[in-house]
Amino acid sequence: VIQSSGGLSKDEIENMVRNAELHAEEDKKKKEMIEVVNQADGIIHDTETKMEEFKDQLPKEECDKLREKIAAVRDVIANKDSKTAEEIRQQTSDLQQASLKLFEMAYKKMAADRESGSGGSSKAQESGTDDKKEDKN
Repeated sequence: VIQSSGGLSKDEIENMVRNAELHAEEDKKKKEMIEVVNQADGIIHDTETKMEEFKDQLPKEECDKLREKIAAVRDVIANKDSKTAEEIRQQTSDLQQASLKLFEMAYKKMAADRESGSGGSSKAQESGTDDKKEDKN
């Protein structure tokens, strides 16, 4: 029987497998925390971008409340070592819900402004058409 003189023994391999199993839960928690923090960062970025984009349509008081929620999420992220992934997820969810509500208001305001703006120009076009008909007679 030929045996390799190099490599790992059966005991060493079993020990490594046991260590991997012991640390699997810890690794899973680290991975979850990284994913939650990345998601929170993305939502903060998206929210700030939309706030800048729609700043003319958004009430200042509501923007201030949203900025407070952004600050709360940033604070939780900064202290992530003493927080759970669920705590970060909850703060992020609160921010996301508030931002969706605020941007829905902005979209409705923009749609109403467009309707009133296009409605006025339609009337002007109609009256302009009527004037031309009268000129021909």
